[in-house]
Amino acid sequence: MPGVDVVLRRTLSRARSLIAERRVRSAIEVSGRDARGAEVVIFFAEPVGQFYQLGVWLPVFERLAERGVRVGLILKDALSAREAMARSSLPVYFSRSMQSIEQRLEQDGTRVICYVNNAQANFTMLRWTGSAHVHLNHGESEKASMVSNQLKAYDVAAVAGTAAIERIAQNIPRFELSHAVAIGRPQLDALPARPARGSKLRVLYAPTWEGDSQAMAYSSIPTHGRAILEELRGVAGIELIFRPHPKTGDVSGAVRREITQLRKEFADVLDERSDPGVLLNDADVAICDISAMAYDALALNIPLLLVGERDCQLRRRLPAQQLLSAQAPVAATVRTLAEAGVSAQQAELASYFFASTEKGRSTELLHELLERL
Repeated sequence: MPGVDVVLRRTLSRARSLIAERRVRSAIEVSGRDARGAEVVIFFAEPVGQFYQLGVWLPVFERLAERGVRVGLILKDALSAREAMARSSLPVYFSRSMQSIEQRLEQDGTRVICYVNNAQANFTMLRWTGSAHVHLNHGESEKASMVSNQLKAYDVAAVAGTAAIERIAQNIPRFELSHAVAIGRPQLDALPARPARGSKLRVLYAPTWEGDSQAMAYSSIPTHGRAILEELRGVAGIELIFRPHPKTGDVSGAVRREITQLRKEFADVLDERSDPGVLLNDADVAICDISAMAYDALALNIPLLLVGERDCQLRRRLPAQQLLSAQAPVAATVRTLAEAGVSAQQAELASYFFASTEKGRSTELLHELLERL
């Protein structure tokens, strides 16, 4: 059960969203951004605190719109709708009424509804029989949430690659594997070319959040965070960037206190404003937990130092020098990884986890999937 402070923050967020509704509706009307005639939509019912899940897909769907796909966003939270308008050029439809949303879908003849998470509210939308329902998720990883039985509810689960299909086959009984379609990681297609290596070694530490259960507790913030930051900050020849997951501290009071302190103490290396994909793409070495950032490092061909003891294919198949050890100095380890470049094992894992890492190919695969439905 969430703590009192978590419930209070959620209640306050809900209240702020309700207050903003009239202004948001007016802004949509005045801007001419109302989503009408969309053949493909993303349905997002979550509050703005979860917006990062939708945000990573906005550039992808903007590229699809440039190809002529009629794309729209359907949001049930006013603050999320306002954020979508600020972050994207895509048309938006905002309503808290499922009846109004279904009427709009019917009027527009919407063919496909996409989902970027497994939020409970999705299952209200899934009752709609007039469109194909496609689960996209917002990242590839081996977290427990990636093998939810909820995937059975969608017509198609668009997954990253072979690893995801095997993971589903092994962990979700009676799942129809023909419904899993590998498309790679379209979010990475729009990243700019990697910059040339500078005079300093760029090291990104990007830990995940604490999760809402023990099964989802993958964050290194409580166990390794301070030690990693203290060892790397100020080391000659190393430029450290600290990018914690935006939800860090949302559930655990202890983690919230720790991340609040770390943000203060390491403000000089903290970057929570830049796109996380760009930060990763610019890094010479990435230090990540078992989370989407680690798997994106594979796809982007960036040497990875993995934190965490949880058993998974990534941990089993990376060489020992890419697993954070309490004995090995972190600074020396990242220097060694940068000098050696991407290991053969990591390169093989990129092909295993992603249908394609060729620039632009994942967007093509997604486009082909949506066109078939």
